[in-house]
Amino acid sequence: METMGKFFRQIGFFTLFCVILLSGLTPFLQAQSHQHIRVTDHPVLSAINQEVESGNISREEAILQSIYAGFAPERLDSKYHYERGESLPIRCFTPILMEYENTKDELSAGTVSEVEALTSSPSSADMQSYRSPSGNFILHYDMEGEDAVPLEDSDGDEVPDYIEKAAFAADSSYRYEVEKIGFMDFLKSKPYEIYFQNFGLYGRTRSSGSTTIIDIHNDFEGFPENTHPEGNQTGALYATIAHEIKHAIQYATNRWEGEAGNTVWSEMDATLMEEIVFDDVNDYYNYIMQYDKETDDWDRDEPRRSSIFGSPEDPTPGSYNHITWMLYFAESYGMQFWVDVWRIIREDYLITDHEENLIPFIDAVEQVLNNDGKNLRNEHIKNHLWHAAAGPNLEISDFGFEEGPEYPNSNFSESIYLEPNDSISIDLRELNSLAATYINVSASTLSLGQPKFNLQASQNNIGFGVVAKFRDKSSDYLISLDPNLNEQSIQSTWYWKDLEQLIIAVIDIGEIGDAFNVNNYKSDNNFKLNLKISSVIPESDLIAQNYPNPFNPTTNIKFALTEQKNVTVEVYDRIGRKISTLVDEQLSRGFHTVRFDGTGLASGVYFYRIVTDQAAVTRKMVLVK
Repeated sequence: METMGKFFRQIGFFTLFCVILLSGLTPFLQAQSHQHIRVTDHPVLSAINQEVESGNISREEAILQSIYAGFAPERLDSKYHYERGESLPIRCFTPILMEYENTKDELSAGTVSEVEALTSSPSSADMQSYRSPSGNFILHYDMEGEDAVPLEDSDGDEVPDYIEKAAFAADSSYRYEVEKIGFMDFLKSKPYEIYFQNFGLYGRTRSSGSTTIIDIHNDFEGFPENTHPEGNQTGALYATIAHEIKHAIQYATNRWEGEAGNTVWSEMDATLMEEIVFDDVNDYYNYIMQYDKETDDWDRDEPRRSSIFGSPEDPTPGSYNHITWMLYFAESYGMQFWVDVWRIIREDYLITDHEENLIPFIDAVEQVLNNDGKNLRNEHIKNHLWHAAAGPNLEISDFGFEEGPEYPNSNFSESIYLEPNDSISIDLRELNSLAATYINVSASTLSLGQPKFNLQASQNNIGFGVVAKFRDKSSDYLISLDPNLNEQSIQSTWYWKDLEQLIIAVIDIGEIGDAFNVNNYKSDNNFKLNLKISSVIPESDLIAQNYPNPFNPTTNIKFALTEQKNVTVEVYDRIGRKISTLVDEQLSRGFHTVRFDGTGLASGVYFYRIVTDQAAVTRKMVLVK
């Protein structure tokens, strides 16, 4: 308890500093953050928010008071004082430095001088130094005093194990993030400097001329839990170094300018690298769910309210707690996806004269998706489906995040049991731009036919998706999105008798570029949604046009049967050569979907032919690459 008390006394004002800047001051800074981010309420936060919003203090005074709160609490105005020992450590100090850098030119010389003096690192001349095995990093540390690192030296080489582990983490992070994945090299000159200090945060990356310097906590004593096999201290050290090195890469890429340098995007990006480089640490679990000290495990029934799992109704982006939004793309398309995003940001930075004209972060994301024939709206819906289907309660192992069963159970706005052969109509609460609401439906084995979903909204730009969990523990999903319609339907090919649960996510996909912009956040109080779930049995055979059409490289061919019968589905090119037989078997009564993949085929016109005992139908489709 004495150790924890010491730790919390150290971190109290630093935590306040991070929270104030993320929620209170940031809307007034040049690189603004959106105001809908959920943060922990705090008396000082509320006081500074009120003072700034009411115009009682200037932006400059608000920044200075926050610097005092973090580095010189004795100078903090007494009206902002509070009882220390109530908060968790700052995850990363880099966003605060980004905000300061982005406003430094607007501050007085006296304020700049004071901030620089308060936030500078100690002199390396007074510290021990150790060069990493790769030679890329030099680590400065103390072995006595308040900044001393743990002194254990198991190999007797007079270098603390803590520093050797830190050097390993730095070399590994550089090798993985720069040399293997391909992010921009941030080493302007060797060796790159890393300092160790006793402060109330995990770490920070600060600019120094044309490069940056990283500061890391000196011992991580009493910090939150993680899953590293060598313990929380090692895990926190590894995750923090991977995180801060990504901030150094960001600075080398675009000098933390424009929306890509905004707190919410930059922190999501850096937090992602913790998981990518050191997968066995999982410190980011602390961002998405509560830790239960009594059970010595994360409470998966208590998702963080600031995470997507806890509050899908809060839009993305959302800083650390929305790391899983970025993880979706990394797991779906590989880390090359994010390398390509930052390449676009870099290229735009080099040719754009004014910071306000730099490409918005989400536009770079959309450009990468479009280059691969993908659609950001669809991906955002599927992203939410991954979140809705996570957690141990649903036991869905073949859909969603790789660690999905270890994630928290998401909050559902509705949990419904559908009676046999019944339909249900659900009125949903309003949605914010780029936010969602989740619905959990338990299915009856006695229901006949196949589920149909009909969504009516009072405005356009609404999409939804459904994940089916079958009784054999397999899964499937469907998505409906037409931004120009306020009524959409999904007719599934699933049978109620095979279903155990349906997980539905309804999303306001907005005007996608504007909605993801951190300065544009809206809520329509007159917005209304109605979702109807019913059961359908086809009354006649039906052959639908494939969708999408044109397509690249896949499309779906849908048809309905009124009774069980033999069916053949074949694809031909324009001169009548058979390309593929997709189906040749007896199918049951109901709705069916067959997927055709045109990978490896040339662009052009193709035909699909569906043959049953009673009829043969041929339709045209177009592959465009």
